[in-house]
Amino acid sequence: MNKNYDIPKFAKACVLTEPGKFEIRDVEVKMPDKHEVLCKIRAVAICGSDPEVIRGDLAGTWPPSYPFIAGNEWSGEVVAVGEDVHEFKVGDRVAGEAHKGCGYCDNCKKGRYTLCLNYGDISTGHEHYGFIVDGAYCQYQKYSIRSITHMPDNVTFAEASLC
Repeated sequence: MNKNYDIPKFAKACVLTEPGKFEIRDVEVKMPDKHEVLCKIRAVAICGSDPEVIRGDLAGTWPPSYPFIAGNEWSGEVVAVGEDVHEFKVGDRVAGEAHKGCGYCDNCKKGRYTLCLNYGDISTGHEHYGFIVDGAYCQYQKYSIRSITHMPDNVTFAEASLC
């Protein structure tokens, strides 16, 4: 599958501007770093934790600050890849996880990335999308290759966003 994408400089996002208040805004589309992909978001599910983030129940932690783009259960299509990405290519259908851990601490090395010892420390490579860093309530978002997986052809974008 060889597709070319006209990636805009700005795209629409549903931005949480304060607890309980959203605005549709134009936000910059950020190109992927060397171990990331840029995805065109095709579907987003509302996770059980999203209302807590939206209400501001844990403001200062989830999200760390405003404005913020929520959304952690999503699926989409790869539209650009970082220079060191070999597992994914433009046109791949993917679904995302909220996070995959830093990849380096003892827990991550044992496959227990949900118990990452560097949780919330972006400098270690840990990113919790839709909680600590911007998520998928937008048209385009970049993701670590550790937090996405290929989708089977028989699964729709809507179905994959529920995982």
